[in-house]
Formats: sequence, structure tokens, C-alpha cells
Amino acid sequence: MASTKCPECGRALIVTGLAPGAPLTCACGNVASAPSGIRKKPRYVFATIASVVLLSPCVIAIPNFIRFNVRAKQAECKSNLRAWHVAQRKHHAQHEAYSSSVGFSPERGNRYAYLGGVGAMEERGVARAVAAKDAVSVGVDTRYTNLRSISVEDLPREVASKLGVSGQCPDCAITAACAGNIDEDDTLDVWVVSTGELDLRDANGEPVSPGEPANIVNDVTD
Repeated sequence: MASTKCPECGRALIVTGLAPGAPLTCACGNVASAPSGIRKKPRYVFATIASVVLLSPCVIAIPNFIRFNVRAKQAECKSNLRAWHVAQRKHHAQHEAYSSSVGFSPERGNRYAYLGGVGAMEERGVARAVAAKDAVSVGVDTRYTNLRSISVEDLPREVASKLGVSGQCPDCAITAACAGNIDEDDTLDVWVVSTGELDLRDANGEPVSPGEPANIVNDVTD
């Protein structure tokens, strides 16, 4: 219950429900006026409640937007691994063999490193990328200042051990991976693609299928 004090005797005067400026007669005979702020409190309360209600969708939408943005970055990796797979299949059709050094050069600005085995890498930390002779990998474009270089040593062991050509050609297979840090933590997002069967399971526990990029470590959730 709202109240104010009589300026003469200090008694409490009930002001609940009174308009600002309404006369108040104290028992001491003094006549005072209801203060002007007594009816504004409900407005402040309403404004606070309204703010909470309006901000609630934002609390939900912001994480969803971040997740969507990260998944959009994953599309780079999947698209380039599919292109790499097509190039390798064409090379095998012509030469009955696979080669980790088959020319493969994704567009600049790549947030992922593309790794075809242990060997030379095309470094992309400079304005003009220089492809090393017989390069089997393409490094992260570190012009994105928040990204770091990634090598085969950064991959999970079970992925790194399967990169490159396996088996005796023409009955052989080849495997490549991409890895990138696409959010704020230190976990790498890791994908693989192979022309043959792989004894691997993706982040959801599903077996990896030949020719289809598989997400081994999902940086969206980890």
C-alpha cells in the first residue's frame, strides 16, 4: 500500500488510488497533496515486463543464428571435398591410379585446410599463394586473422592414418580430409572423403560412405 508522510507531524498518509495532486487531510489538521510519482510505478513495472517479453525471442534467435552461420561455413568444406573427389575419379579413369598431388586449388579465403597426406603444402598466409612442388595439401587462408595454420598432425589419429593412397592401383583408393576452426573454441571441425570404404564412423556414429563427405568431428556441437 502506497503512503506518504505528513509534512507537519510525520504521520503516514495513505495515497493508494489517488491521482497526483489530490488533497490529503491529516489527523493533525494539515492538508497535503498526493505526490506526483504514485501512479508512475505501474508504468515502470509494465515497461519492465514488456522488455522481458520482447527480448525473449532474441535470446532464442541469437544462438540459432550463430549455429546457422557455422553450418554455412561447413558448406565450404563439403563442396571442396566433393570437387576433390571428382578430380580424383577423373584422374583414375585416365591413369588407372590416384595421386595426392593431383591439381586441386580451392578459391582463396578458405577457412579449412585440405589435407591429402603427409607432404608439401600450399601455404596461403600471403597475398599471393605459392604452390609447393607436388603439394598434397592446401593450407588455411590465414588472411582471416583469427584463424591458425592446420596440418596433418592436428587431425585425429584415426583420420590422419587413412590419408593418401591405399592399396595397389588400379584397385586402390584415396582419402582426403579438411579441418578448420569455425567457432570460438579450440575444437577443429573435421571431414573426410574417400573413393573407397573406410573403417570410420562420423560424429553421429554412422559409417562413412565412399564418395560422400563425412563429418568426423562436428565443431558445431563440440
